Amino acid sequence: MRTVTTPGRFACAAVLAASSWLAGCGAVTGGEDFTRLDQAHARAAGPGLRVRWAQELGPQFGGLYVPVERAAAALDRQHGRIFVGTTQSELWALRNDDGRRLYRYATESSIEAEPTLDADHDELYVATTRGVVHALHAGAGTLRWKVETGSSISKPGVLSEDALYLVTDDDGVLALSRIDGSVLWRYKREPRAGLQISGHAGLSLRNHRLLTAFTDGSIVALSPGDGHVLWLVDTTLDFADPAQTEKGLVDVDTTPLQIGDMIYAASFLGGFYAIDAAHGAVQLRNPELTGITTITNDEDALVLGSAKNGVVCLELPSLELRWKRSKLRGAPGSVTIGSHLVYVTETRGALLALALADGREEGRLQTEHGFSASPSMLDGRGVILGNSGTLYAFSY
Repeated sequence: MRTVTTPGRFACAAVLAASSWLAGCGAVTGGEDFTRLDQAHARAAGPGLRVRWAQELGPQFGGLYVPVERAAAALDRQHGRIFVGTTQSELWALRNDDGRRLYRYATESSIEAEPTLDADHDELYVATTRGVVHALHAGAGTLRWKVETGSSISKPGVLSEDALYLVTDDDGVLALSRIDGSVLWRYKREPRAGLQISGHAGLSLRNHRLLTAFTDGSIVALSPGDGHVLWLVDTTLDFADPAQTEKGLVDVDTTPLQIGDMIYAASFLGGFYAIDAAHGAVQLRNPELTGITTITNDEDALVLGSAKNGVVCLELPSLELRWKRSKLRGAPGSVTIGSHLVYVTETRGALLALALADGREEGRLQTEHGFSASPSMLDGRGVILGNSGTLYAFSY
């Protein structure tokens, strides 16, 4: 029987009561030091991370469980705004400077995907776990159109001049018209039997190629015009035991990352891949780098988040090891680079700031419930939504 892990409002939980030292529901707090290591309030800040303000986006949960918040925020540099969705079926628009609320927009189900923003055209696209896409006027929060896709969506969309591209959690890709939400084309992979890792690869659009990956172990380049396959890499062909494909955990959950003429991605069990972008030919495979769920890069470094190896930093273009940090509280949830620092979320702990040069810890934000969402960072400022429903704004 095929087992699929579908994120929901209480899909994962932290067995701790809601934080008592934050202000009441909906309040903005400032001036306090939120960089706490534990309930003894030992400081664990550092030069790499300093909280500017915090805003509660949901009720304080007093029971045994709190929701897992997975949505990253969309940052609007032009207008100084933040857009972020929650498990409480709401999109929040906030001022970046101080966290004051501009508006809230209600959806019919929880939001786990980062909103897709076009600030130049005042357009915002919000996808939900029920597969409904809401196209909004970003400034006012009013509805332009709404369409049901039929599949849960937990990854941000990608925009072209006339289309919104989305990857669905059931291994599909679709293109919607930005004008009215009509479906321009669909692409679908057939699921394989076996267990799967929670989460899904996102989309990237480079050089007229839509890049994504699927739970069946495939890495695919699609034509953005009509969705036809330009090339496909089946990573399951590299397993020594062909029966492994029936057992599962063959997912490629990393969003393919293109740097120059090379694309980097990783199979959870099959290892790390470097692929020629034009033709889809595998140039390198490292079967030792397994458990990878996230990849990011700087000018001269590639950083991997691995459930097995922790955080791994490789030199570019040689792919030689620069440093490795395996001592984490849980596994790395996401890795993001900003200002020569690597920001890592721990599944059972903090948001860490590590030096890109050597992996040395430069700061941390510790909360009672930890982080499942990725930080969003721009121009020395970042935001991240904690599992308790509190949005933290920090400088870096």
